[in-house]
Amino acid sequence: MINSPILKNSEYNLDVQIIILAAGHGSRMESELPKVMHQVGGKPMLERVLYNALEVTDDIILVYSEKLLKFLEQYKELCKFALQENPQGTAHAVAAANSELNHDKVIVVIYGDNPLITTSIIKDLIDHLKKTKSSVVTLAFNRENPGQYGRIVTDSVGNFLRIVEFKDALETEKRIQLCNSGIMAFAPGILKKYLPDCLIGDSNKELYLTKIIDICVKNKELATYHLSKNSDLVIGVNTKEELEQAAIILQNQNL
Repeated sequence: MINSPILKNSEYNLDVQIIILAAGHGSRMESELPKVMHQVGGKPMLERVLYNALEVTDDIILVYSEKLLKFLEQYKELCKFALQENPQGTAHAVAAANSELNHDKVIVVIYGDNPLITTSIIKDLIDHLKKTKSSVVTLAFNRENPGQYGRIVTDSVGNFLRIVEFKDALETEKRIQLCNSGIMAFAPGILKKYLPDCLIGDSNKELYLTKIIDICVKNKELATYHLSKNSDLVIGVNTKEELEQAAIILQNQNL
C-alpha cells in the first residue's frame, strides 16, 4: 500500500477535482507494459502524476483501460477509478468518468504520461482559472520546434479561439509556436454543459476534448490559456526516446 501525501492546501482540496487520463494504448512505446507504468526516475509515470495531484486534492478520478487494471491495486485507496472501454479519444475518456464527476467543483484534466507535471503547475492553472473568471483554461507553452503538438489559435488581439490538432492544421497554423499541453481546468458546471457536444462526431474518429474550446467560444464563454514558465515540464511521453528525455530533465531540474 502506498501512503497518500499530506495535503498542503485545504483550499484546493475543498473545491477541486482532478481527472487523470491513463487509458491510452501507448503503441509507440513498442512495449507490452502500459505506457503510464514505464518508469521515470525510478517511479512509474502514473505514480508521479498521481502523487503530485494528491498534493492538490484527494478528490481524484483515474481513467484506466483493461490493460492497466492489474497495476492499480496499489492505488485503490488513493483515488476513484473509471474504466474507459474501447478508447476513442480524450473527450471519450472524460465521459467515461461521468458518474464520478462533481460538477460543483473546478475540474482539472491531466494525463498519466506527463510525469514532470508539478503540483505548483496544477495550482497555477487553477489560480489562473479563478483569477480570470474563465470558463475553461488550457496549459500552453511556447516551443521553437513544436512538432506534433496541437496549436493554440488566437485572433488578431490575442483572444483564444480554438485548438487545432497537428494533423488537422493548415500550413500557416503549423507555423504557430504556441502549443497545447492538453492539460485543462474547467469552472464548475462547464463540463456538464459542453462535454456532450464534444462527443458528437464520426464514430471512426477520435473525440477530442480540445473541441470544447471552440464550443465554449461560440457560446460566449471565456476561454483562456495559461503559459507555462517551463515548457520542459509539460511534455507528454509517447516513445522510449521521450522517456529518456524526461529522465534527463527530471535529473537536471532536481524534481
